[in-house]
Amino acid sequence: MIASCKLRSLDPERYLAEMIRVMPYWPRDRYLELAPAYWAQTRARLDPVELDAELGSVTVPPVFVDTAQQPVAELKSRVPSRRDYRVS
Repeated sequence: MIASCKLRSLDPERYLAEMIRVMPYWPRDRYLELAPAYWAQTRARLDPVELDAELGSVTVPPVFVDTAQQPVAELKSRVPSRRDYRVS
């Protein structure tokens, strides 16, 4: 996680704190939006007041659509599974 954050110019400590804040309210089928690769885009769509508050809920924005007009949730299908790495 630390390497992924640094690769994307994110502060790992702040990223982890924000994940702890957001995850209880985030739908499980959209966890990929919380990955460091997508966090800057996701964070930009959140209410900064809610994100900075120590307590209270976080309003989950609608599904993000990337530049190719595909919802981030559809990117899960691009993630290779273990069977993709089988040697014949």
